[in-house]
Amino acid sequence: MNIIHLSYARCQEQYDPVAWLNHINFFTGILDSMKERATVKSIHCISYEGVLQRQGVEYHFLNLTKWEGIFPFRINKYIKDLHPDVVIVHGLVFPWQLLLLRFMLNNQVKIVVQHHAEKPLRFHKKFLQKIADRYIQAYFFASKDLATPWIKAGQLKSTSKVHEVMEVSSIFYPIEELQKATPDYATTYIWVGRLDANKDAFTLIRAFKEFVAINPEVKLYIIFRGNMLLRETKQLLFEGGPTDQITLLEDVNHHELLQWYNQAAFVISTSHYEGSGTAVCEAMSCGCIPILTNIPSFRMMTNHGMVGFLFEPGNSTELKNILIKSTQVNVMEEQKRVLYQYESTLSFNAISDKMLHVINKLK
Repeated sequence: MNIIHLSYARCQEQYDPVAWLNHINFFTGILDSMKERATVKSIHCISYEGVLQRQGVEYHFLNLTKWEGIFPFRINKYIKDLHPDVVIVHGLVFPWQLLLLRFMLNNQVKIVVQHHAEKPLRFHKKFLQKIADRYIQAYFFASKDLATPWIKAGQLKSTSKVHEVMEVSSIFYPIEELQKATPDYATTYIWVGRLDANKDAFTLIRAFKEFVAINPEVKLYIIFRGNMLLRETKQLLFEGGPTDQITLLEDVNHHELLQWYNQAAFVISTSHYEGSGTAVCEAMSCGCIPILTNIPSFRMMTNHGMVGFLFEPGNSTELKNILIKSTQVNVMEEQKRVLYQYESTLSFNAISDKMLHVINKLK
């Protein structure tokens, strides 16, 4: 079976194909696993033209102009010439390009679309998506609940073609020696994200400051990028005096997160919306016990709260109570459950297995 992964997104600031693939290693690991049972090719639109073989996967790079992105005849013809059996289109924002691709390919070629946090389309694109839906054989969403707004908007007909598949995975892993060597490991919490309204660090800080008043031995590291709400975050953090147990860390390099995740027993997310949850997935791959908002993607990632804890978005009181409850957890035993959930649902192998299972059943 010849499977092509396709992204129409143009990343013109990227010139080096190797650097680009290293940058998206949270995705390429899925292809590395999938290639064991299929021929796998992947199409990327960066400022480079050429083909690169890597670990048995064939990566094709096209340097498209702006107009070639809008009128994708060259890239669609390129895909046709690769003779695919299945095309997995990444992103639910390219209905026009997808329709042109569908009409160019023969009817035996199956088209699957993977959701990447997009919300229902507006203006002319919403009408194009309604038409494109007729020609799409399957959708991959991190949670079926994430497809509900698309169905309500009439842009997906029903959930019958929607399958739960994690969006991306993690290259990180547990480092037992580091965990054992960290004296305050079991009382350390970590939060990773942007300082914006959706990630909602305010709820985190309000809850954790109350938690610290009860349990002064606990620690929280807030690792953030972007300073959209940095002034307000610092103001809330230092309100009533400094809190030594909460540390702000800015612009930590991604590869350094492996060490940080392995020095914290718990990962917290206060997000109101996520297409999946890359930072949480990375933390869980290191064994961090998740304390997450009760949103569709996190329900899937935790098997509806069977591992870790879930709380209502924006509810700092509920989060505080869960933090108190977390001090009673057998960290080592819960960590085993987290790692099993990661391997069975969120790992590269689990994702590729689910994708291939769906593809093999398409008629």
